[in-house]
Amino acid sequence: MPKRQTVLAVGLGQLLSLCITGTSSASSALWRRYAISIPFTQNLCNYILLAIVYTTLSRKRPNSIPAPSNSGLSWQCNVLAVLAFKSTSVLSALVLSSWSIPCIMLLSTYFLNATYSKIHVQSALVCLVGLALLIWGDTIDDNEATKNHSWIGDIICLSSATLYAISNVTEEHLVKQHTSTEFLGKAGFWGSILCGFQAYYFEFEQVIEIQWSWSVLATYVLCLFCMYSLVPTVYRMVGATFLSMSLITSNFYSLIVGLLFLDAHMPPFYPIAYALVIISVTAYSLAPSPIPLKQEGDDEERRPIYATEYNYGS
Repeated sequence: MPKRQTVLAVGLGQLLSLCITGTSSASSALWRRYAISIPFTQNLCNYILLAIVYTTLSRKRPNSIPAPSNSGLSWQCNVLAVLAFKSTSVLSALVLSSWSIPCIMLLSTYFLNATYSKIHVQSALVCLVGLALLIWGDTIDDNEATKNHSWIGDIICLSSATLYAISNVTEEHLVKQHTSTEFLGKAGFWGSILCGFQAYYFEFEQVIEIQWSWSVLATYVLCLFCMYSLVPTVYRMVGATFLSMSLITSNFYSLIVGLLFLDAHMPPFYPIAYALVIISVTAYSLAPSPIPLKQEGDDEERRPIYATEYNYGS
C-alpha cells in the first residue's frame, strides 16, 4: 500500500478506536451519573439512524443483501461481551478477547483466501505484545482486575471473541461485494427490527420511567453511527485483521478520558504499549494485501479503496 494510503488507514483505524472509546465512556456516564443501563435501546437508536440515512441513500433494492443474520450476530457479540466482563475477571476477559485477532486471520485464510506474509504475522504478534503490556499495566497495582474469575465467564468471553471474528470476516466479505450504503442500510433495517423486539421486551418499562440525559445518549449514538459508517472503508483498505488490531488502542484513549475527567493515573507501560500497537498496524498496512483483489463489476465502491480512484461527478 502507498505511504499516503497507509497514513489514511492508520488514521481511520485510530478514529474508529476513538469511537469505541466514546461509546464506552457514554455508557459509563449513563450508569454512573443516572443509573441507566439500556444497551438494547442505545443500539436501537443507532440502527434506526443507520436505516434512515443509508436506506435513503442506497441505490439497490432493500432485499439485495442477506444481512439479517449478520445484524443479529453482531448484536449478540455485544451482549456476550457485556456478560463476559460481568462473569469473569477483567484480566481474563482482556486476555481471551485477544483471540479475535488470530481467529480472524484463520477465518480469512479459509473463507477469503487470504495469504498472510511474515510481516503480517509478525505485526499481529507485536500488537498482541502491546495488548499484554496494557493488561500488565492494568493489573500490577490493581487486585480488582483478577477478582470475580469464573470458568463460565471465560467460556462466554471466548465465545464472544469467536463470534466477533466471524461477524467481522462476514462483514468484510459483504462490503467488498456491495456498496457501503447498501450494506449499512440493510444492517440498519434488520438491526432495528431485531434490536427493537429485544428493547421492547427487556427495557420498555425502564425506558418510559427514565429522566433522559439526551446529550449523553446522543454522544453514544453518534459515536456508534460514525464507527459503523467508517468500518466498510477500513475493511476495503486493509481488512478485518487490521481493524481488530487498531481497536486495541481504545484502552489507551479510555485512560486519557479518565486522566482528564476522573481521578485516574497513568499505569506503567501504557505509552510503550500504545507505541507498539501503532507500529504494528503501520507495518501491517505497509505490507501487500493478504486478500487477492477482485475488481469485478462497474461499481467502484465495491473495490478496495487503495485500488480505486473515485469520480464523484459520475
